[in-house]
Amino acid sequence: MSVAQYDAVTSSVRSLLESLPETCTASNCPQADWSGCVLRMAGHDFMDFANGQGGSDGCTDMLDIDNAGLDACLRTGEQGRSLLQPYQQFCSSISLADFLVIAAEAVMTSTRERERAARPGASAVDFRSQFRFGRTTAQSCDFAQGRLPNPENGCSAVEQTFLQRMGLDWNEAAALMGVHTLGRAQVANSGYHGWWSDPENSRRFNNDYYVSLLAKGWVPERAVSGNSQKNQWERSDIGRDQSFDGHEMMLNTDICLAYSENGNPVSATQHNCCAWLSSNVITGAVQNNGGEFCGGQGGGGAGRERGQCCGDAGANDCGSRNNPSGPAAQAVLSFASNEAAWLQTFLRAWRIATENGFEASLQGLGQCQTSTTASPSSTSSAPATSAAPSTPVPTTT
Repeated sequence: MSVAQYDAVTSSVRSLLESLPETCTASNCPQADWSGCVLRMAGHDFMDFANGQGGSDGCTDMLDIDNAGLDACLRTGEQGRSLLQPYQQFCSSISLADFLVIAAEAVMTSTRERERAARPGASAVDFRSQFRFGRTTAQSCDFAQGRLPNPENGCSAVEQTFLQRMGLDWNEAAALMGVHTLGRAQVANSGYHGWWSDPENSRRFNNDYYVSLLAKGWVPERAVSGNSQKNQWERSDIGRDQSFDGHEMMLNTDICLAYSENGNPVSATQHNCCAWLSSNVITGAVQNNGGEFCGGQGGGGAGRERGQCCGDAGANDCGSRNNPSGPAAQAVLSFASNEAAWLQTFLRAWRIATENGFEASLQGLGQCQTSTTASPSSTSSAPATSAAPSTPVPTTT
């Protein structure tokens, strides 16, 4: 694959995203939803990797309930756009597996440029220089069912999927979770409900996910939409949007990265606590949140700050307010205060995640294609159970 081909795919996907309306409210933010959709597809593709099998192979099991909603984004259209549209231009020369990785990179590049337009000092993100092609598209992947991490299982799911199967460390796993800065969770797809951040930041590729984890308060929200199998954390501080559409949330797999209770990463079903930190511990996160701490100003003592972050939740603190002890707490603190540190770690984690299982056959852009690379005939067909552009995602979860 040439640099020009990579750029052509990127341009076609960006054109779809950037053609969506600029409107972004709590009830309607098309660019956030479509961005989250594409990232969810790419993530669900590579998170089934285990023991050399699966990974970014262009195949996701559409019979797995965890992939609910992906078909619309891949084929029938999310916000009236689908990846099938641009893929038709490249299906004879680029494997679906490679295409889905490039499509996700195109979305992150575009939404990063939106961030840079709003904040001129922000650094660019460069996926192209490290991209390698040569992934082959799997024609079936029944083995993938049950491999996606269950958010209910919190950090044990993160450890099993990201560390044990995919080969990341805790810093890299936490960095990769930063894709949650784009899009939102919808009950119709995942059973969960809400934004990981405010709507505007949910269409920008930035470190606001980590800022939100630390500079806002969170309490358990059980039985989302009446489903006892779906439990999450809801924003609890004085700045929360109490409308249905503006609801902000975190999953167990998010909150557990930073917070623990009695030596165990927190879980919405097991712990009745408020996840918050003293403002003097998270000065970088507060600064990157426009100076806002739990919806207001920090200071005035622990009692005042706790009331501002937790309200009258009637819950104890999730661990120490001065020393977060989740398995990736130090990484979250670093990424919330230093966006460049997050981007650097993210790029490393992204490369590992998207190359797992194909390391020996991948080549840099501009290098000659070898026989181990997918042939045109194997790139254009849609695997029977795959997320082919006859089938990627709506939001992020």
